[in-house]
Amino acid sequence: MLSRRLFLTSLALSALPLPSLAKPQRMRIVVPYPAGGPLDACARLLAEALKKQLGRVIVENRPGAAGARAMLEVKNAPADGLTLVVGALATLVVNPLLSTDLPYSPSDFKAVAMLSDTPNVLVMTPAAMQKLKVSNARDLIEFIKANPDKLNCASGGVGSAGHIINAILSAQGLNTVHVSYAGAMAAQLSLLSGETDLMFDNFANARAAIADKRLVALAQTRSNPDVMIDAPTLQSLGIDCDISTWFGLMAPKDTSPEVCQNLYELITDTLSDKALREKFDQLSGGTRLLSPEAFEKWIVNEQVKYRSFIKALKF
Repeated sequence: MLSRRLFLTSLALSALPLPSLAKPQRMRIVVPYPAGGPLDACARLLAEALKKQLGRVIVENRPGAAGARAMLEVKNAPADGLTLVVGALATLVVNPLLSTDLPYSPSDFKAVAMLSDTPNVLVMTPAAMQKLKVSNARDLIEFIKANPDKLNCASGGVGSAGHIINAILSAQGLNTVHVSYAGAMAAQLSLLSGETDLMFDNFANARAAIADKRLVALAQTRSNPDVMIDAPTLQSLGIDCDISTWFGLMAPKDTSPEVCQNLYELITDTLSDKALREKFDQLSGGTRLLSPEAFEKWIVNEQVKYRSFIKALKF
């Protein structure tokens, strides 16, 4: 009897085009951010695991234009299941709401699988905390209230969760100067070098630096606290904020539902390996697998949520 994994592999391969004998086809996972960040690391881990079932699976980084370069490339790719893009909060929800001249729309894509949902964490370096004489989030909040626009707050780009959180706090009287970088890793490096003062980093990106005490987690941004983060929620500190960072795989819009479903089942089965799942959890900050249909609904709900945010915040 065929194993479940072999069965799912046969389903996925039967739905995908047969490779040419002269020029073997390959699957591409396009990442809209530079190499080295959490989305890139997760994409590479998954690609390596999928090679066992699908053969050639490569990751290509296409940073630029707040993710639009990568999204446009995959929008125009053949709808054959062989080209996927890592879609996230910024590229699928926030940026399309902020800009009317993007070269793509979320409707240009079809969901394959949601992969992760993780809180953001308010982080600072121990040196910055000592300089400002703050020892916890409440101290920092009081400092920002007394010194509006004095501190620089890094984010991984326009439309990122860190950018939105910064705007949400500004609307509640906590004003810092937003400084946008090309990805979470670059933003974190600015923080570690002292170029910026604080950051609402996604937990996946901040986890290692928190563990080795290069960064201190002062607060987390989801209303439901993550037990892995030793920090209070912003809501418990009197700040109305319930934000997380998520991402998943998307295909060109004309990709058949059967191909998307088969790929989702293959990904789910691949991540059922305990050791692989634990590593993916560590890199992503929290695995959350949703089917194509469920992920589409998630994106729509996030669009509704952030449309109201953006309108209220007057971006």
